[in-house]
Amino acid sequence: MRSNRWLIGGLAVSVIFNLLLAGFVFGRLSGLGPPPAYGPDPTVGFVRLLGFMDDARRASVRPTLREHMSDTIPLLRKMRRNQSAVVEALVREPFDADALAASLSTLLDNLTAAQLASHEAFVALASQLSAVERKQLAQAMRRGPPLHRRGHDSERGDHPLGMQGGRRGIDAPQEFR
Repeated sequence: MRSNRWLIGGLAVSVIFNLLLAGFVFGRLSGLGPPPAYGPDPTVGFVRLLGFMDDARRASVRPTLREHMSDTIPLLRKMRRNQSAVVEALVREPFDADALAASLSTLLDNLTAAQLASHEAFVALASQLSAVERKQLAQAMRRGPPLHRRGHDSERGDHPLGMQGGRRGIDAPQEFR
């Protein structure tokens, strides 16, 4: 009995190991590689990727970014309210599927508007960059945004738009509040 348990346990470990190895080999041979660091939209949070620029260069593109972000930030606030409305509709009793669908539709409308505004800001930024800077931005996009942690640059005021670390990560600059 005891040897059967060891045999079954060893067989299970061997099967798991072989499946992991086969998955690894298949993944390498498929050419797909790891998923992108940026998710479905590589422009999301692009302002956080500008760490490759020196302070003077960031200062030169800051006015354009602020101009475009002033359109985006109110849309992001609307989206937060829309997200809250979705959660409220989900837990409301009695449940109203139409109210949930309507709140999701409103969220989608505002998400689309915010994404369009963000894309306009991204194009405006890219238009101001040199070929080398655009390549550096593309590389930063592949790596993904830097991790935000206590004491990081954004809390010291080094954010490209002058944003400060806040309760939920990064808040808008004072003039946008």
